[in-house]
Amino acid sequence: MAPRGASVTKTRAHCLFAARFALCLGLLCSGGCSPVMEATRPTPVDTSQFAIGESRFQVIQAIGAPTANVKNGDQSCDIYKLYTRGPGGVGKGVIAAGEAAADVVTLGLAEVLFTPLEAATMNAKHTVTFCYDKDGKLVSLNDAPPE
Repeated sequence: MAPRGASVTKTRAHCLFAARFALCLGLLCSGGCSPVMEATRPTPVDTSQFAIGESRFQVIQAIGAPTANVKNGDQSCDIYKLYTRGPGGVGKGVIAAGEAAADVVTLGLAEVLFTPLEAATMNAKHTVTFCYDKDGKLVSLNDAPPE
């Protein structure tokens, strides 16, 4: 028959094992937030694709309808709110894969660093103004920093 204290020690060992197992399981299940945040980050619009002299129709076809239109003398200006900075599709994939690998290697502890970092570096929309002459040809493009 086992000594009386051995039963208590065995019960404590089982409780400690269960607590460690629950902690590890929780860390594994909580992993993946920062890779998802990175993968769903908006892809920026490359404003350098637009050349002076391009038609308004071509610009709208490429990026959609403007949020507003204003007159500036004899020019008509379309105003957009666009993401113009940040990683593109391939860059986002590489970052997300790296974060997922770090989650696996660190059993989810990398999330403590990556999730707040991801939230702090989210892309911001810029006010982008496309101005056209009376013939609807692009004469200027201005990308203002986010407010």
